[in-house]
Formats: sequence, C-alpha cells, structure tokens
Amino acid sequence: MESIPRRFEPTSAERISNPPIEPPGGAPPLSVRTIAGSLATPKVRRSLSRILRGNVLASMATAGPRGQAHIHTAYFAYQPDLTLYFYSYPNSRHARYLHRHSSMAVAIFDSTQVWGRSDRGLQLFGRCRPARGKAVRAASDAYGRRFPGFRRWVRSLERVDGRFGLEPFRFTPRQLVLFDERVFGSGVFVRIALPSSRTRTTGRSVRRSRSRREIR
Repeated sequence: MESIPRRFEPTSAERISNPPIEPPGGAPPLSVRTIAGSLATPKVRRSLSRILRGNVLASMATAGPRGQAHIHTAYFAYQPDLTLYFYSYPNSRHARYLHRHSSMAVAIFDSTQVWGRSDRGLQLFGRCRPARGKAVRAASDAYGRRFPGFRRWVRSLERVDGRFGLEPFRFTPRQLVLFDERVFGSGVFVRIALPSSRTRTTGRSVRRSRSRREIR
C-alpha cells in the first residue's frame, strides 16, 4: 500500500479538531445496487422534494475546453419540473466553461449527515446554459421566492455598481440519481431518465400527467 504523502498527513491540531466519528449502532452498507425509478412514483417525488427543499447549496461540476475538471458551489433555486437556476459572475471559470460547453453535473446533499446512519442525496446530470428570454424572469422569480432578500440585494448592487453584474444560469437535467436510504433501503441508488426540456414543457403526454411529475 502506498504511503500517504507527507504534505497530506494531518497535523496534530487537525487530528484533535477532526476526531473519528463512530456510527451510532450502524455502519455503511457492505454493497450497493442501482434500480430504475420514475417521477410518477409518489415516494420518489416526496424524497426529491425533501432533498430540494432542505438544501440551498449545490456542488456543480463543469469541464474546460481541454477536458479539465472544475467544480464550484452555488445557492440554487428550482422549479417543479426540476429545472435549477443559479447566478454567477460572467468572468468566473465555471461561467466561461459553460459558455463553451454546456455539460454539467450537480450534487445536492446535507453535509451534516453522520457516517453510519441512513444517508440521503441527489445527483443530476444535464445541460446548463446562460438564461435567455423568459428564462431570465423565471430565474429571478424562482430565486426571489426561495431567498426573500434576493431582490433587495440586487437593488443594492445596482445602486453601488450601477448594475447587478451577475448572470443567471439555467440547468436542465437529463438524468438523476437519487439516494435515500430511509425510503429505498440501505445502499440503493435510484436512477431516473428525464424527458427532454422540450417534451417536459410542450409534450402532450406530459401535459396530461404534469401534476404527477412535478416536485414541490
């Protein structure tokens, strides 16, 4: 087994501030499995709703022009069809990457979960692009509903800088992986393929069953 490079070894202070966490009468599963799921399933929608409502930060992974990985964290808002919105400065690295290549992955989870207990989290895979047209207003409305101080913050920046300066981005997931051990069992990942954004907004079959698919 390779030895840990010295620069990555924890200092004595780090060992004291990060003591081992003992699971309260449990441990992570010995094996995991992936099953297919559907947004039409009530317990899937309830689990997604709890994760989205219970977390405001998401880790977002993008790729550079030569394939180099990048990740950032942002506050997000969402719509019932699982479209996510966030704001970033146009000159940030992830914003520049997204202008060139729209592929993005998102992870949403509660970082206060305890090792050994039942875990819950969500991964989303899809396309992210700068919001344009009606999506600009949709991003502002979704953000304003989730973060009551958002519009006041926008006005203060406009007063000080003469403009808001941040750009809204719209993320449309194509696939998600849901992990909720209390609902689906220990070590079970639920993989769900999502319809395209056009189908979700204009498809006839989706219009008939939208109330069963939306996440509140």
